Amino acid sequence: MCNFENDASPKEIIVCAMREIAEFMKPDGFHFIKSKLEIRKVFDFMVCISAQMNRHNKRGISAEALLICSISDKSKKECFWSKGLAISNKKEDSLRWWEFCGIESYEQSMNEIKKILSERFLPFIRLMEYAPMEMIQKVAEKGFCIFADEPLYDSAFRVPTNFLLKYGTHEQLTMAFQNYIDKHQLPFVKTNMEKAIALLKENKEVINNGEKNYAEFIVKHNIELKF
Repeated sequence: MCNFENDASPKEIIVCAMREIAEFMKPDGFHFIKSKLEIRKVFDFMVCISAQMNRHNKRGISAEALLICSISDKSKKECFWSKGLAISNKKEDSLRWWEFCGIESYEQSMNEIKKILSERFLPFIRLMEYAPMEMIQKVAEKGFCIFADEPLYDSAFRVPTNFLLKYGTHEQLTMAFQNYIDKHQLPFVKTNMEKAIALLKENKEVINNGEKNYAEFIVKHNIELKF
């Protein structure tokens, strides 16, 4: 817990908060890297929580930070998933600024953060470490659906193509894209995908189609979808 009697700077308060979060996650093998403002665990993957401080923070008034969670390969060369620590999969939740200035705000933020970590984030990371095949299947079915039981197929949803290409099977890649077009909230996603794939298979140019990149990936990797 920070000593707020010393009129600490916003950075000092956020460092203190990150250290407390790291201590909470220590039993799962996480440690705090102060120089990077990052909490990290390395096994077959690299899992990080980093703090992005609000540039408008002022001593004694605000000490806000975004807590960015990410999952990369072990060398951190390829990031598979990155999102703000959130209470749900909704985009606006992941952009939440956590306030640590003042005892009441600090304790409230810390309690909420620890709740999300214990109920959502850490169970997923344990699955990654101890049951990787089960985790890969879950990612194929729902994407990196960490902060909720079910994915939200909206404009912010991303099919984890690189992750499944590296660790999954062709069937799992197919499942991921089939769920994407079948469950997306935007009805034109499915029709756009079908049109783009058809054009690409005829070696025609795809113009003004938001599904172009996914369609190119699907054709390149011989993924067959049902429309």
